[in-house]
Amino acid sequence: MKKLLVISLILFTSFVKPENPVTVSIRILTTKVITTFAFSPTSGDYLVYGDGVLLKDYDPTGIFQMSIDKDSILLKTFERTIGKFGSLKYYSKEKEGEFKIKSVIAQSKVRTYDGNLEVGLTADKSQFLLINKVNLENYIAGVVQSEAGKNISLEYYKLQAILCRTFLLSHLNRHEAEGFQLCDDVHCQAYLNKATEDNIVKAVLETKGLVVVDNDLNLITSAFHSNCGGVTCNSQDVWSIPTTYLKSVKDTFCIHSYNATWQRTVPLEDWKAYLQLKHKFPINDSARIPGATAFSQTGGRSNYFVDRNLKIPLKTIRADFKLRSTYFSIEQIGDSIRFNGRGYGHGVGLCQEGAMRQANLGYSYKHILNFYYKDVHLVDLSALNYFKQE
Repeated sequence: MKKLLVISLILFTSFVKPENPVTVSIRILTTKVITTFAFSPTSGDYLVYGDGVLLKDYDPTGIFQMSIDKDSILLKTFERTIGKFGSLKYYSKEKEGEFKIKSVIAQSKVRTYDGNLEVGLTADKSQFLLINKVNLENYIAGVVQSEAGKNISLEYYKLQAILCRTFLLSHLNRHEAEGFQLCDDVHCQAYLNKATEDNIVKAVLETKGLVVVDNDLNLITSAFHSNCGGVTCNSQDVWSIPTTYLKSVKDTFCIHSYNATWQRTVPLEDWKAYLQLKHKFPINDSARIPGATAFSQTGGRSNYFVDRNLKIPLKTIRADFKLRSTYFSIEQIGDSIRFNGRGYGHGVGLCQEGAMRQANLGYSYKHILNFYYKDVHLVDLSALNYFKQE
């Protein structure tokens, strides 16, 4: 019960007033080095604050352009220059504001977000730091659309929403030292736009507040990947961290999906040089050559490329050759070797394409959850508050 109390305190003291909509702070356009961008409200009027002071004499529905001028932010509209500031904040006067943003330098597509925007500069003043203050559930909807895509079944979206919410709440302080909670890249969760798919919004609303915990009532590591190739991985085989719930399961639902198989061809001499130079493989030993060009995982997943006493982690080979997964076999084809691979991603937890197939076949999101994660439970966040006094 002590662990549950800790969880409850973390979850509920992270937010000032549980009765109010919970907001999270997400750095957006993380991977872009932005020095000039435009901001435009699309729903609701926005108040603009420069260095904490409410600015006046501007069109609240207009387009604002910001650029870096030495160590300050130069704010303009089409009509005039408003001034230079250390920071800017765009706050919607309405409960559900919406805005568009476009990076001019570096160029990016127009993105649309819910909520508010805070604009600052990085410590070295070389680029913008853009933070979206957004309702938690609106953020989850945006992540689901970014991670899963459009035109997928409602039941799958429900499951993805629960897993994304679980990840969010278990990583709330990942970027605290940088002034925000999460980034919008895969380092945290992809968050590229507000959700526009009706089924996604519906799925988030129907699972509002639900998270996944293990038998000790700790929030789980809600890992997922594109395609497992027919069998998922144990967490300790990928991250050296055992869990009670991230266990290998056989998955026949994904084996005919888009990312189920792949191939990659590499010149034989490049492969030999790689083995010799990086892993001290005895290429000059003719008896060892067949072991370098023949490897199979037909009997199930392995963790190592093995030849006698030489063991190379498959995740190392995957990273070095930028392969889709560690689930591959190797064969020699003339002057090349070919990786015949299965699956896409690390292979731990939810196989997205397998789960989508199950949802299309009529399985419930609860059934799919328990297929990929063992000994886990769905918990409503509001119920956890009960245990704060335990």
